[in-house]
Amino acid sequence: MKSVINNEKLGEIVFEESAWTGKKKISIAGKPLTKVDKTTYKTEDEKTATLSGNFIQGCKMTFEGETIELTPSVKWYEYLLSILPFIFIMIWGNIAALCEIVPVVGGAVGGLISAIFSCVNLVIIKRFKQWWLKLIISIITLGLTFLVCYLIALAILAIAA
Repeated sequence: MKSVINNEKLGEIVFEESAWTGKKKISIAGKPLTKVDKTTYKTEDEKTATLSGNFIQGCKMTFEGETIELTPSVKWYEYLLSILPFIFIMIWGNIAALCEIVPVVGGAVGGLISAIFSCVNLVIIKRFKQWWLKLIISIITLGLTFLVCYLIALAILAIAA
């Protein structure tokens, strides 16, 4: 995820963080900072910048006594939208009457599949700013989760028959 912040004192700050590996890159006023250790970076004139946080918590940079927010933390509604696929499959997969209507795989397999889709949903919606776009993406993710669990249930029922 890439974010660009305009600061009065420092100018343009460009921060990039991989959601999957956690690798971070930062530049101030077009000049990349050199990584010293996991959270410390240095400018060309040996000034130190310290990063704290991550993709989920939100990332902040402390530079010359000033703390600058580089990425916002995950909002409560983003967490809610992201756990819906997991909750939905766990409930649907454990109610026999619902599985007679539309079978879905539940239990450990359904839990694993829906947890993966929940994590992917969180990573994807974190990249967007509009709440309505986050909602649409989350509904699509919920539908895909249901479809995958349905197809796996059909495959299991076909093998068992």
